[in-house]
Amino acid sequence: MRVILAALNSKFVHSNLAIRYLRAYANDFDTEIFEGTINENPFNLALEIASKKPDVVAFSCYIWNIENTLKICGILKEINKDITIVLGGPEVSYNPKEILQLHDYIDYIIFGEGEETFRELLRYLSGKENDLKAVKGLAFKRDNDVLLNEERPLISNLDIIPFPYEKEIPSKIVYYEASRGCPFSCKYCLSSTIRGVRFFSLERIKRDLKYLIDNDVKLVKFVDRTFNANKRIAIEIWNFLIENSKGTKFHFEIAADLLDEECFEVLKKAPKDLFQFEIGVQTTNEKVLKNINRIMNFEKVKNNVKRVIDMGNIHCHLDLIVGLPGEDFNSFTRSFEDVMDIKPDVLQIGFLKVLKGSPISFEAEKYGIKYSPYPPYQVLKTNDIHFEEVVFLLKFEEVFETFYNSHLFDITIKYFLKQFNSYQFFKEFTLFLEGENFFKLNFDFNGKTKLLLEFLRKFADEDKVKSLLVHDYLFTTQKGYLPEFIKIDSNFNKDIKEVLQSNKKIINEKLGVKDFKTIFATRVNVAIKGDYIYGKFILVINLLDKRYFYIDM
Repeated sequence: MRVILAALNSKFVHSNLAIRYLRAYANDFDTEIFEGTINENPFNLALEIASKKPDVVAFSCYIWNIENTLKICGILKEINKDITIVLGGPEVSYNPKEILQLHDYIDYIIFGEGEETFRELLRYLSGKENDLKAVKGLAFKRDNDVLLNEERPLISNLDIIPFPYEKEIPSKIVYYEASRGCPFSCKYCLSSTIRGVRFFSLERIKRDLKYLIDNDVKLVKFVDRTFNANKRIAIEIWNFLIENSKGTKFHFEIAADLLDEECFEVLKKAPKDLFQFEIGVQTTNEKVLKNINRIMNFEKVKNNVKRVIDMGNIHCHLDLIVGLPGEDFNSFTRSFEDVMDIKPDVLQIGFLKVLKGSPISFEAEKYGIKYSPYPPYQVLKTNDIHFEEVVFLLKFEEVFETFYNSHLFDITIKYFLKQFNSYQFFKEFTLFLEGENFFKLNFDFNGKTKLLLEFLRKFADEDKVKSLLVHDYLFTTQKGYLPEFIKIDSNFNKDIKEVLQSNKKIINEKLGVKDFKTIFATRVNVAIKGDYIYGKFILVINLLDKRYFYIDM
């Protein structure tokens, strides 16, 4: 019996942990991993899967892939009606009966934790077990009816689940978990429907992580909902990773207000860029926090994140959510300003998704939450925030993502954010870009640079804006020339070439850079600490460690 474990990831760089768990748990069957993306043609993906001549195809289902997954399933059944199709995952666990009734090409749905259920189903399909009704956590069709078996209890000892990367490690982002469950009960999250947190043993976790480090994995993302829910375990893992660091980066979702002095003593020892922290603030409005059943001390979050950022060794990514119950437009903008005051490396502005089975889905009417009936079930309006305001914030988010989170214009944007209110700056920029058809046309990096120059001209001297953009342009593109529209004088490109040739020796001596290809220099007007300095300066950017050097020649 040939089994394909399939998943459509949102991006090529992602990988799917769930199907690898299933393969590891059902290691006595002939299983193969198949991963595509939601950006690929479902018809072509179905043909590719069918060409492998599977007996069973099992799909991992989420809000971002369910629509294309169902298309593939329908095509597969048309190609071969004897292919058994199984769905599992959070997007089908809440209403498996309804999905089976609506889609006659689906044979089985696994709801809840899937490892044991999937293996027992394969035993039944291969003739090793007779009683399908005994398979807990399974929904299926019989005689034009849909049957729902008993729910399966959660696995209490997670160590019985084999390490999911023994057979292969994807050459993409690798996802890993040290625990399942979450100590919090936020109403917008499906984790709130399962009580308690279960942990793998520290011995198991260390063994797994050492394997990934020794195999030179570039980035490991922990999928634990709150990694530092247990401080002792978090500190033990952090210490282990610091002691064994070799180049692998590790990303954690943490609750920043749970950090204490003992945590900081450990974290300050971490090599630069070993750790990345993602911190879900969501809102700073206490009334809204109460509405979503979220426990958070924002002042403590703010102080702790600032401490982490000031240490300079850990990347900090913060999150906000638009459309939470009780939060109006003004409240959201205050939350935005509160978080931007922290100066995070990245601030992701998300929009409420009303997930099936989440507590917020049962209170949607109470708060007037209207949302798309199709995945990803994104908020359209509420009693507190109007549709037009949501539309504006969608554009605002795109501008913020393009010009702040991308770090393409770090020097220029951060210079102006020191002088302007962060929300007001991006609000005005969004309105300006609307008038320039930014949201309808595609702009390359040069086009974006030109738009930023046009916008900033009304706030500062043009040569000053250009001098800032020159730094960003050269550093981002790593080119030794400039487009005409940001040249400060007509001899700019000629000067670059002359400086590179005439100062090669002194630049190498001053910076100790052996490979001259890793640096470049140019004559610019340099803005340092907000002061505009006229004069002949050499700006040298060391691309190896991204430090800036100002050398007066």
